[in-house]
Amino acid sequence: MPPRFFRILTLALLAALTGCGGEKDEKARTALHAAGYAYSVDDFLRAAREGKAEVVGHFIKAGMNPDAADNGGQSAILVAAASGHGHIVQLLREAGAKANAATATGQTALMEAARSGDEQSVKVLLAAGADANGKDSAGMSPLAAAVMAGHTVIVALLVQSVTGSLDYTLQLAAMEGHTPVMAVLMEKGASPHATSVDGRTPIMFAAQYGRTEAAKLLRQRGAAVTALDENLKTAADHAEDNGHDELAAYLREPDRSADVPAEAAPAPLLPDVTWPGTPPPTLAALAAELKMVDYRARRLPLVVEEVLEGNAAARIRLLTGEGEILTLAAGEEIPGTGLTVDSLRRRFTVSKLGEGRLLDVSELRVLETATGRRFLAVKGLPALAGEGCAVLKLPGSDELIEARRGDTFTAGDLTVKVTDIRPAQIILERPSTSETATIGLTNAP
Repeated sequence: MPPRFFRILTLALLAALTGCGGEKDEKARTALHAAGYAYSVDDFLRAAREGKAEVVGHFIKAGMNPDAADNGGQSAILVAAASGHGHIVQLLREAGAKANAATATGQTALMEAARSGDEQSVKVLLAAGADANGKDSAGMSPLAAAVMAGHTVIVALLVQSVTGSLDYTLQLAAMEGHTPVMAVLMEKGASPHATSVDGRTPIMFAAQYGRTEAAKLLRQRGAAVTALDENLKTAADHAEDNGHDELAAYLREPDRSADVPAEAAPAPLLPDVTWPGTPPPTLAALAAELKMVDYRARRLPLVVEEVLEGNAAARIRLLTGEGEILTLAAGEEIPGTGLTVDSLRRRFTVSKLGEGRLLDVSELRVLETATGRRFLAVKGLPALAGEGCAVLKLPGSDELIEARRGDTFTAGDLTVKVTDIRPAQIILERPSTSETATIGLTNAP
């Protein structure tokens, strides 16, 4: 065949192929117009926002870039996630849309999905590698967005991919009063004792915003109602300042059922632990034998017996030695404790549990000399210092010991440091090798 014939045949084939592609695009564009949509980015986003899968499909077939965005950086996958249309998010991902596309302010599709509460969108985006730890320009993360919206299922999905502390999000959940979300966060390690930059604990945020059920849950999980923030206010003070008088009364009334008798308190961790049997040769072996059986706020070694009339002095029972009872005025040191009486307040409240009887809730504020921190003790109750301690059980022994962050102890030839304590775990380090080990909370006795 002549060369000219081959050139004509090739041109004909190319024209046919181009025509087929053009015909397909034109069909998709015709379908868009028939459905009331123009072939534009704005209408592409509108279709995604409305959850119109067939229309979105026509846009893709007509050649629309799946990551096409408006002037503010809003793309179809973002608006679909924000509108709770997981099927559109799935469709766009299959078309190649980026999982981590973001607006000019850092909003991502995962943040929008978390806020809308759409489970399918969250699952699709996480499976595609969306960043669960990212934050927008306001510091909002996907988890924080889900927490503030109260989407418990979404929170449970996201915490599996989040690194770092969950304490801030527990404060947000307490502020909003989302108790199921709070329960999930605490199960995953968020601390009811953690403080914000100004010393406020989650129960203080719950009190400030009048979230009674949230405050009750936190108290059940061990939150200290006597903890003080940097302005020396308790949770009850925050409730009272914001007009939540009934909640303030609840927070001031001691929950006697939760009291721990002084004689049942664990002993502090000793520098040299007497290990039952042969001491473990490695940190991993030690961690395998130790059990963390509880997490508690640190207790101060005293109980307030009475504040005398006129706030002249307080009768204080020491929880060390023979339980000596001392009468001390403001400014006097409490022997052997490193504490000084800072202020006194004789106080009574009407009991909600005792048919209107008056309940003595007199207060003693103490100053810890070494740290300058102040703590509050209420009559008849163990005084809590706020930060947590882990209660550990030695193998083959009924002895319980308290471990606090920064404690160092030895067991045989091992020197071990407690580097961190969370409600669900304690982290140990062998300083000589920088080796670390984690012990999880167990319900086993």
